[in-house]
Amino acid sequence: MGKKHPTARDDAYAVGGAFTGIGSGGEATPRGKFNVSIWGAFVATVALERSFDGGTTWLNCTRPDGTANAFTAPASLVCDEPETGVLYRLICSSYTSGTVNWRISQ
Repeated sequence: MGKKHPTARDDAYAVGGAFTGIGSGGEATPRGKFNVSIWGAFVATVALERSFDGGTTWLNCTRPDGTANAFTAPASLVCDEPETGVLYRLICSSYTSGTVNWRISQ
């Protein structure tokens, strides 16, 4: 999945960081329920993506209604992955200012 996050106050294993420009974050391989959070003061667009082929192809995760996940404000959600070996990451596709803190944990 990742490693014990240095700021974790529990036994969560996580990857985390901050966006200060366009780019992608670290990858996680959760199975079952896991958390995705973004926070901070920012003007940016961040999306949750997953890969079924080891990171060669990344697909935007969609909401139950079929729309793409694209966050422009702080958000926290619980996801559920039934398959083993699926990679997840957050990607900042549009950036104007601020810091987008992020964390994927289980």
